[in-house]
Amino acid sequence: MSIRFIALVTTLLALAPSTSWSQAGGDSEARWTIVHAGTILPVPGQPPLSEQSLVIEGDRIDRIVAGYATADSLGLDGGADITVIDLREYFVLPGLMDMHVHLTGGGAPAGMPDEADDVYRMTTGIINARLTLRAGYTTVRNPGSAGWSIFALRDGVEAGDLEGPRMFVAGHTIRSSASDGSGSCYSVESCRQAVRRQIAMGADVIKVYATCSGSQPCAHKDAPGVFLEDELAAAIATARTRELKVAAHAHTTAGINMALEAGVDSIEHGSWLDERSYELLVETGAYLVPTLAVKDFVRAGLAERSPEDRARLEASINEHPRRVFEAFQAGAKIASGSDAGVSRHGKNARELEWYVDIGLTEMEAIVTATVNAADLLGEPELGTLEAGKLADVIAVSESPLENISALTDVDFVMKGGTVYVGLHP
Repeated sequence: MSIRFIALVTTLLALAPSTSWSQAGGDSEARWTIVHAGTILPVPGQPPLSEQSLVIEGDRIDRIVAGYATADSLGLDGGADITVIDLREYFVLPGLMDMHVHLTGGGAPAGMPDEADDVYRMTTGIINARLTLRAGYTTVRNPGSAGWSIFALRDGVEAGDLEGPRMFVAGHTIRSSASDGSGSCYSVESCRQAVRRQIAMGADVIKVYATCSGSQPCAHKDAPGVFLEDELAAAIATARTRELKVAAHAHTTAGINMALEAGVDSIEHGSWLDERSYELLVETGAYLVPTLAVKDFVRAGLAERSPEDRARLEASINEHPRRVFEAFQAGAKIASGSDAGVSRHGKNARELEWYVDIGLTEMEAIVTATVNAADLLGEPELGTLEAGKLADVIAVSESPLENISALTDVDFVMKGGTVYVGLHP
């Protein structure tokens, strides 16, 4: 075992947070938190409320009451563990959700032994998970990764051993290939087997690569999808045997529409949507996860591209945002996804700025990262601040309904009733 590999393991241990503060409420005594909110948006899409108290028992919301309540006014047991958090000068809303991140993206640097690759991914994943949570994103979906580290990261966060957002992960992406990779498939039967491998690994969702990557020439507007119809149908049907949703990476028009007709639950990216795409999104109820924040990255690297690639990518930069807004106007549902890992981890709210830039209201943008994201995941306990739901709460110093960029600078983060950022009593 190399010194470099040992150093990676040591780094992993050092990055793991102390669990004494993040495991609050581990004893049997009732634990209550009262959040005094100057302004609160319990259900994005509905009007905010002023001067309210958010009452939390353990990791769940108990109720919201008008005014700044006390333990006595709420009738709480005087012997209980009660914390009051003062957010009277802040705008309080549900924790944000990003439906397209790659927390363990990248890989070991050149020269590092192969056996260290997944450990290195875990190291970067721990760092990126912490950045994401502290940016106000309490839940993410990770559609596609290499190795096994994403499952270990998800489970470590869920156990409270690591700091990060709640994670729904896809394992390896199902892609049309004759290679021996875990997600690779080249026939109906092999596509079934590839999906079953991800199920066995513990996938929460299945991702299929319905088109080439957006950076590749084969992702041009008029390119076909990469699966045959029976192969794609087999992958989706196999996912359904475990009631798993299917996300389709799709850039080209033909690939997008083929995936929607096959019955996927979301289109990731959707660069070359057309009128038929809009119709299918509405008819099927599938979500569009636009990942517009990637345009910043692509634009910054245009000078390094060949003339042919530059022309193709510039066309996508110009057309993709317009087509996303047209889809929205046609009635398509949008769930926010930043593609962090290509875009910057911890800067996930840049995606919401893009939505407002293309024509959504600030409220509509917030809905994509809360109510809609929870619906896409099929998780009714997330997305709003209502009785019985998990206490995922963030706060910012300025109203994001007036300036969506307020969500790029989060002052307070609570996930599952535990405070991770700021404003301790």
